[in-house]
Amino acid sequence: MRNVDKLKLVIGLVVLFAGLDIAILLSHMSRFIGIIFIIIGIGILATTIEGAEERPRRRKEKAEERKEENIATRIIDVLTLRGKLKPLLPIAGVVIILLVGFYNIFISNKQYLGSNDYVALILAGVLVIYNFIPRKYHTERDFAFLFSILLFVFLVIPTTLLNLTSDHVDTNSPLTYYLLSAPTVALVSLFGIPAVTPGYNQFYGEVAYNTIELTGTDGGVMFLGISLSCSGLYSVAIFVSAFIAFIAIEYKRVNRKVLGLLGLGILLAWIANILRMAIIVVVGRYYGSSTMVWVHNNIGEIIFMIWVIAFWLVMFKYLGFGEEPPKPKKRTEKEGKCPGCGDELTPGIESRRCDCGTISHSHCLETNDGRCFTCGLEIKL
Repeated sequence: MRNVDKLKLVIGLVVLFAGLDIAILLSHMSRFIGIIFIIIGIGILATTIEGAEERPRRRKEKAEERKEENIATRIIDVLTLRGKLKPLLPIAGVVIILLVGFYNIFISNKQYLGSNDYVALILAGVLVIYNFIPRKYHTERDFAFLFSILLFVFLVIPTTLLNLTSDHVDTNSPLTYYLLSAPTVALVSLFGIPAVTPGYNQFYGEVAYNTIELTGTDGGVMFLGISLSCSGLYSVAIFVSAFIAFIAIEYKRVNRKVLGLLGLGILLAWIANILRMAIIVVVGRYYGSSTMVWVHNNIGEIIFMIWVIAFWLVMFKYLGFGEEPPKPKKRTEKEGKCPGCGDELTPGIESRRCDCGTISHSHCLETNDGRCFTCGLEIKL
């Protein structure tokens, strides 16, 4: 994959994720804007993937079949009982749509769709159309399937259970204090901005872990509450779901490199969220509440898109995704040696040949996650 295609792919992913973040967020930016972002992101991805697939037609059919045998296919096989439940996926999607309507009308008494409803409907839509997507788009189909399920598990299930066991989803907890409000106050304090937490919740009349008290330049006190939509939970959930789904369709197994990158991504998401909240506090201090509200409603998406672009570019480079296999090397005196250990290739030691022509010892390939030392393609052991 050329560098320009990688950049287009990252931009398409970021625009798509930002659109999903806006579309399912509890408030702030219009969901109509989120839908536009989703359409644009899908359009960029479609043109990028189609163009990238036309160039490497020389890939052998055998290699393509091996690529389909990945973590995603194994997970889907388990979830569908080795494909036996796949014919029922559209029915499951319709059932989810009916359950969303039933829950809102008879249980929560809501007359509108909330964030969890949108996530559930996205999953329902994927289930309905899953069996109708052509096989040549199996990668995109499986990615959408896993992504929507993970997003449902990370967001809908825990918040729905919390809703059913309490009057409202409340972020007033020590967890919010240690992960969000306290780090934000510590950061802005470095610049001499008078802010304290826990603050005072005027509505409930008690100390609140999810509230920051900020003193403006005029001496007035502002109370900044951290609600569920402001916590960054949705952005992190979208990122983690997308990352896991992407790795599942690209790799046969998870290794330390992948887990380390996932941890780094979550850490960067948390730092980006703290930075976003700190910017809001600074703006509120010097420019007043109206400007602070505008920044609060818009700056989060900008920061979200910036760090996702940076992370995915690093991930593609670090994991070697999209790298074109190098041209086969000319025959040399070292051709009869394993590129992994450098020892001679002999009939007495089990070896495997890659589609690029490289022959390696089987035990050496196992130490390299089953990937060819020359082109990086996974070799079936």
